[in-house]
Amino acid sequence: MDHLINFIEQYSHYFSIIAVALLSFFISLPKDLNPLAAVELIFRQIAVKVNLEERSDAYKRVASLLSISLIFFPTILIISQLYNIVYRPLTIDILLLFILLSWHDKKVVYLAISDALKRNNLPLAKFKLNSLTERETKPLSLMGVNKATIESMVLQLSASWFAVLFWYMVAGIYGAIFYRTIQICSQQWNAKKAEFTTLTSIPSFIYTLMLFPVHLLISFTFALYDRPLQNLPKKFKQSMHWHHFSSGLMLASFALSMQLELGGVRLYQDQKITYATLGSNAAPAVEKIELSLQRISLSAWFWLCCFTGYTFFPLILEFMRI
Repeated sequence: MDHLINFIEQYSHYFSIIAVALLSFFISLPKDLNPLAAVELIFRQIAVKVNLEERSDAYKRVASLLSISLIFFPTILIISQLYNIVYRPLTIDILLLFILLSWHDKKVVYLAISDALKRNNLPLAKFKLNSLTERETKPLSLMGVNKATIESMVLQLSASWFAVLFWYMVAGIYGAIFYRTIQICSQQWNAKKAEFTTLTSIPSFIYTLMLFPVHLLISFTFALYDRPLQNLPKKFKQSMHWHHFSSGLMLASFALSMQLELGGVRLYQDQKITYATLGSNAAPAVEKIELSLQRISLSAWFWLCCFTGYTFFPLILEFMRI
């Protein structure tokens, strides 16, 4: 028993990450109790104050950087002081990582959309989907809702779970907090809305940059369920016509692994935009929504298994020498 306790203490950082990541699959904080909801509100109120027509573009860009600093640096200062007073500093990381990770709350909505579609309640499905995407959902057909739901699922879960975990492993809790701050800022000042074009230019650029390695890794993960080498040229060709290469590669890899079609025409604020077609030519059916969620869940488990292998690889080598 003593050896087991010492082993857990030695790898407490690993076990904490795994525990929180697994917990995020089954439990999420209510929106009213989640501190991230307050951050979203702050960014919305900042936009009301600074995103005015009479303000210059330079003013808006500087204001965007100051807004991010206003959220990030006081948060880091508070956390750094908490580390000095708590008995186990790792508990701060556990609590913060649980707040930052988002899986269960989104999974519930996607399952509700799938359930509504199975009951032929298309208006309810559109209403649920509207809370997760910036595109206009009212004009969508059944196939359009299926396609938009799967696209949103891949993009949302990659940005709110895989990316948070990636930046936590790369840069620690401060890196994960910075990423989440940039993400919330970019979402509240969405570049797809014309009024935020200037204000969100810098945050959106940083957000796209931070997502780039995450999208690439997830693309290679999805490729494991497909013929990775055979479909590689097709994925790159399709993603080159997407508005962001990395997200296009990720969606193309997922669509080909699921043998369905993503992309196409969508509406943003009554503005019609034609995106490239990704994947195969098969229109996604209703049952593909839950299958897609299962595929993404398996990919999340694969990431955790890879992290486990990386953590204990030196022990495995040492055991093999013996």
